[in-house]
Amino acid sequence: MVYSCSWPVYQIYAKIVPNFKAIIDTCNLWRNFDDIQDSWASLESIIDYYGDNQDAIVPNAGPGHFNDPDMLIVGNFGLSYEQSKTQFALWAILAAPLLMSVDLRTIRPEYKAILQNKKIIAVDQDPLGIQGRRIYKHRGIEIWARPITPVVQGYFSYAIAFLNRRTDGTPSDIAVTLRELGLINIAGYQVEDLYEDVSYGVLLPSTKIRVKVNPSGVVILRANAHADHRTTFRYGQFSTPTTLRPTDNLLTFQSFVPQSTARLPITQPTRIPSLSTTRTHYNPFLPIQL
Repeated sequence: MVYSCSWPVYQIYAKIVPNFKAIIDTCNLWRNFDDIQDSWASLESIIDYYGDNQDAIVPNAGPGHFNDPDMLIVGNFGLSYEQSKTQFALWAILAAPLLMSVDLRTIRPEYKAILQNKKIIAVDQDPLGIQGRRIYKHRGIEIWARPITPVVQGYFSYAIAFLNRRTDGTPSDIAVTLRELGLINIAGYQVEDLYEDVSYGVLLPSTKIRVKVNPSGVVILRANAHADHRTTFRYGQFSTPTTLRPTDNLLTFQSFVPQSTARLPITQPTRIPSLSTTRTHYNPFLPIQL
């Protein structure tokens, strides 16, 4: 049983600042924005709201208390197949409640498969309960990232969603290194495409990844931190990442700092002039060692 609250959104409509401490103490989930409608425009407005207001929204989420961007409309009438994949992936990045709004008697198999994707559900239900953020936005391309388990030798693992909101009818290619995404574990990351169910092995921070993203579609990757067996750390307490700023640049989450290395360098926000959104034709995911 969960306790869902709607009154925070009505306070926001009335220009009243919600008491989020009381909300967190009382509610398991709560609404912040408009009711979702069965349309891509409605879904985009919610994505924009959560990205534009993330500095106020994200700190309130945690295990047992979550922001609710509203129901999944996957399998209804208003979203294409690609747009349905986008909603499910972004809801997982947002640590959102996965509440379906669809007639299960008539849902088509391809939409049912989206809702039953266990690997994306696992991202959504990650025990850290940290809500993800939009870390890049430029010319219709967005990148969203969420710190998840396992945490290995002081480094978060991550779920990363590449979103293409362009409407020119052609897939866009995005190229970026793991380091530019804030993934700085020198031992690398085991990277997997969660929709294609393909593993790309252990990639280093210097590895450039390239993804092809369909219009209004998404590619969602999981990057599990890999262990460096030459190093041993003691672990302190987790805290919500605090180093993100407004997303005109590509930014990074603050690395979890082990107690024994309090002065461990932490990566700073980095611009990514190498981000490529040209529409050439090559493999959807092509790691390149720089």
